[in-house]
Amino acid sequence: MIDLHMHSLFSDGMYSPEDLMSKIAEKSLKAVALTDHDSVLGCERFALAGQKHKVMTIHASEMSVNYPKVSMEIVALDIPEKNLPSFIEFQKNMKDERIRVTEERLKLLADLGIRLNRDEVFLDSNGVPRNQVGKPHVVQAMLKGGHINNWDDGFTKYLNKGAPAYVPKNEPLFSDVISFVLDNGAVPVLAHPIHTKKTGKELFELFKELKSCGLAGVEVFHSDHNSELKKEYLEMIKELKLISSGGSDYHGGAHPDVEIGCGKGNLKVPDVIFEVIKTREKTSEGYYSDLAKYI
Repeated sequence: MIDLHMHSLFSDGMYSPEDLMSKIAEKSLKAVALTDHDSVLGCERFALAGQKHKVMTIHASEMSVNYPKVSMEIVALDIPEKNLPSFIEFQKNMKDERIRVTEERLKLLADLGIRLNRDEVFLDSNGVPRNQVGKPHVVQAMLKGGHINNWDDGFTKYLNKGAPAYVPKNEPLFSDVISFVLDNGAVPVLAHPIHTKKTGKELFELFKELKSCGLAGVEVFHSDHNSELKKEYLEMIKELKLISSGGSDYHGGAHPDVEIGCGKGNLKVPDVIFEVIKTREKTSEGYYSDLAKYI
């Protein structure tokens, strides 16, 4: 089994790349990817730790995109090591935007009577500035201050869309991100399609449109996808000849019900996904049949 969707301290995960790999090593996974939000800064450390534990890795990143009226993210998989500097440069503006949004969130929360210590959001436990800040860091500070009772309250009652401290991000256009990923030799796939809030024909047409822009695949296997959704997504990508990706979306504390490799308990991401991504082989009937065995 494999897991091509995980996060570290370089975005909103709980663990360093090395500590994350130590946890991975206990799971007997064949291959993994660190997919930090809008960051590749932990990739080389993750790969070195993988060599130590004899776990295959690929460089990757989950990237924010702006697509009309649809919430989505793109995972760039198997980024060539020589192109990591290009990703770092491209993602600088995304890091600055996350800082702006977090500052706005803190102001809105203060207006609601929830005054947070800025350092608890922007600095890690060692007092070092975080590479990136996001909603989980704000929620963590809210929990520490006793303003909420659990993680979900922080997101749903205060920070998610429609909540009083929600702040939209200015994200790069989907087409620009896809072009960048392809130009830099990586494989762009749509992360967790359930988050698009689309199903049936609407979702199929979305996949079709994204493919026309250069999308290579869809994350069929994800912790938030039940068997019915995985079957639906698999049928769609088979018709469109897209590849599949998959992973737990492991963060650590922010999502305590999600485990490395198995998601919420029943996730199985087959090795064939990794093999096709690495070799860039064209899909076949056998490929989709192999995927179906793990749903």
